[in-house]
Amino acid sequence: MPRLLILDDDQDLLTVVKSLLHKKGFKCSVFSDWANAWQSIKSYDPQLILLDVFLNGVDGLEICKRLKSSAYTRHIPIIVFSSYPRVAETAISEFGADDFIAKPFEMNDLVKKIHKVLSRKQGSV
Repeated sequence: MPRLLILDDDQDLLTVVKSLLHKKGFKCSVFSDWANAWQSIKSYDPQLILLDVFLNGVDGLEICKRLKSSAYTRHIPIIVFSSYPRVAETAISEFGADDFIAKPFEMNDLVKKIHKVLSRKQGSV
């Protein structure tokens, strides 16, 4: 069961996405703030991070860049999501995200994207 870490400041979205992804065979750990998510990364060891671009008081793209700059976390694929799809290219080219999905998204589209990114990552190992 792949382990996902999801960081978004929308509690309702976290609850729904966690429940639906669990039904699709994923183990999810959800966070609404960066400090708690960061503390959990070492112990939880996620295989993929779903990261909102606009978090309350924190820039999700900067978090992505920090994760991709760290020797400890750079191997973890990151899918960023936002209701502003124009940030997709920047998120990938400048901040190191592995993929992007626009909000609102269909759950099946998200699951396909997660599988695609995970299989791409496994293929490069």
